[in-house]
Amino acid sequence: MKWLTPEDAVAAANLSVTSEELIEYTLQSEDEETIEERFQKVRLLFDRARWLAKKPYLALLSPAKVKKQVATKSSTSASDSDSIDDENWAEEDEENALSETEESNSLQSEQQEEPYIFEKCTVELHLTFKPDDGNSEGRIVIISASSHGDFPVSEKIRESSLGELAPPLKELLKELVADFPNRQVRRQIANARNQKKRTTNSNKPRSEASSATASTTSKESKTTGTQLTLFGI
Repeated sequence: MKWLTPEDAVAAANLSVTSEELIEYTLQSEDEETIEERFQKVRLLFDRARWLAKKPYLALLSPAKVKKQVATKSSTSASDSDSIDDENWAEEDEENALSETEESNSLQSEQQEEPYIFEKCTVELHLTFKPDDGNSEGRIVIISASSHGDFPVSEKIRESSLGELAPPLKELLKELVADFPNRQVRRQIANARNQKKRTTNSNKPRSEASSATASTTSKESKTTGTQLTLFGI
């Protein structure tokens, strides 16, 4: 995914709104409409985490191409451009995955060093809502708690047993649901990229594999012959 600033997004998608108006989207109240929904109306993806981290936080939801600057270099074909975009997205995904792994390992190490005293250690509490199965008491909810990077204790209940969720949890779920379209598009892009990789690998000529196999067989044959000669002596 190629992330853009408001200025870049206006230039890339040739939007009718200005960069100042896009910035204003993030400052308005979310009582009636979320930030994600505002950007979706102008065919842009909004990443709240990147916005909070003061990084480029917008991406194109439509296939609009970035406007080219004055041509001082040779132009790149559309297929080459798509390939470069795929590589950039792949590199960013790998960097994000590596960063998340490092943060997870660091957090787990810190937790293991904490004392086994509730008030002085990190405690993780998770709610997992399973898909609605039509039960009158609501969805199945799995409650789990853990600490020190160890396995969790858990219990399975029905949604009605939870009662009304606290306002911060409601707001968090509302934010998640509003971001579903962004997440769906990111998943579709990732799936398309992976499918492209699999297709490319499957189309590789078999002669390479046959050559490698023949080379390995030849080496093994030579080695075997040497061993037999030594044992014969």
